[in-house]
Amino acid sequence: MESKHLVQLATILDSGSISAAAARLNVTQPTLTRNIQTLEMQAGGPLFTRSRHGVRQTPLGADLARHGRAIAKAVWSAQQVAVRHGLGLKQELRIGVGPLLANNLMNEMAQDLMAEHDDLSLLIRVDTPYRMIEQIHDEELDLVFSPKVQSQTRDLVCDLVLEDRLVVVASSQHPLAIRAQQNGSLALSDINDQAWINMGTYARFEESPVERLQAMGVSGIRTPVALSGDAAITLKMLREGRHLSLMPEKLTLRVERDYNLMVLPVDADFGRRDIFLWYRAEDLDRRWIQIVSQAFARRMTDKEPG
Repeated sequence: MESKHLVQLATILDSGSISAAAARLNVTQPTLTRNIQTLEMQAGGPLFTRSRHGVRQTPLGADLARHGRAIAKAVWSAQQVAVRHGLGLKQELRIGVGPLLANNLMNEMAQDLMAEHDDLSLLIRVDTPYRMIEQIHDEELDLVFSPKVQSQTRDLVCDLVLEDRLVVVASSQHPLAIRAQQNGSLALSDINDQAWINMGTYARFEESPVERLQAMGVSGIRTPVALSGDAAITLKMLREGRHLSLMPEKLTLRVERDYNLMVLPVDADFGRRDIFLWYRAEDLDRRWIQIVSQAFARRMTDKEPG
């Protein structure tokens, strides 16, 4: 089998038709058809079926297409290495972070790293914790800042880089914030019957923030807004003073002045939100782990909370 034929098969299945794939691959449709016929003959069976709605993969086609995608990804990575070296960038670091960390810290961290290492190329990906852990396993990321997740973490190392906890956050103009400023504290029952912004599930198969609140006995929860993958929208909506949200305390305190936020003094334990630095021990120079950890620690302490 030729590797280019496997890549072409993956492109056909991803594009939905031979004509669309031919345009993407910049080859003629008859050439692409002949190549797939050759691949089918070598594989011993049909790789997809055709209909007026496009192509539908067979089990054999799906298996071979996975190899085609892996080949295409490897070629793309090799091309990027050549481009980086042509630009004088000798080292690439691929870092995964969650949306709140990306919004509050990564711009400053990235500038620090590039200023200190002028031959460094950074790729920063914002995603959910469990998907980033999978991307480390698939060698798509080198380092991930994430809480502990209920996912396959085989062969991975994680270093604790931030001890944090979950807290209830609101605008300082929210009625509960004003009450807390007057009374000094709030009971768990005080957050009943409130509108919440649900920032999604913290990890795969793990309870969402709203489910955690319900398990603690908070009732009358209304969640008119649920967000995933973006922290800026949450912070801006909280600033309007109509919603509450369950968020990590230390990361939120970094931007409380910017968004006029306040951690509500609710007399309850909402659980931990510690952050770990995940990596494959055998694949990464320990020096870079230390450099990134130190840059994270510096930026976490350079801004006094309001």
